[in-house]
Amino acid sequence: MNFLKKSELLNIFVNEIIYSAPANWSKIVYYTERLRDEEIGLRNKDIARCWLGNEKIPHNNSKGPPLRSSVELFDAVDELFIDSEKNKDIWTGFGVVINHNGKYITNFYYQDTPLLDNKDEEYRARLDALAEMI
Repeated sequence: MNFLKKSELLNIFVNEIIYSAPANWSKIVYYTERLRDEEIGLRNKDIARCWLGNEKIPHNNSKGPPLRSSVELFDAVDELFIDSEKNKDIWTGFGVVINHNGKYITNFYYQDTPLLDNKDEEYRARLDALAEMI
C-alpha cells in the first residue's frame, strides 16, 4: 500500500474515533478485526475503551458504548483493510490508542482473531497492551 494513502486512511480513522468519543474523553483504545470469508464476505468486529477526564475514569459501559456509531469510521477501516489486502499486507487485527493531546499509536496484528472467535482473555490482553502504549 502506498504510504501516503495508508497515512491518509489512518488520519481519517483517528479523526472519526475522536469525533465519535464522549466530550470529556482523555484516552481511547479502539481495536478491530477483519477477516475475509469465502461464504459470507468480510467479517468484522470491533471494541473500544474510553477514559474520561483528567482522572482517567473508565467509561461506564452500562450507559452505552464509549463511541457513537459512525459509518465513516467503519468505511475507513474497511478501505484500509481492502487496500492492504490488494498489496498483500493482510492483517487480521488493528488497534489504535489515542490520548487527549491527539497523539496516537497504531498496531497491526497478523495472526489470530480473538475478538471474532470470542476468546475473551486474548482480546482483552491486546486491549490492555494497547492501553499501556501511551
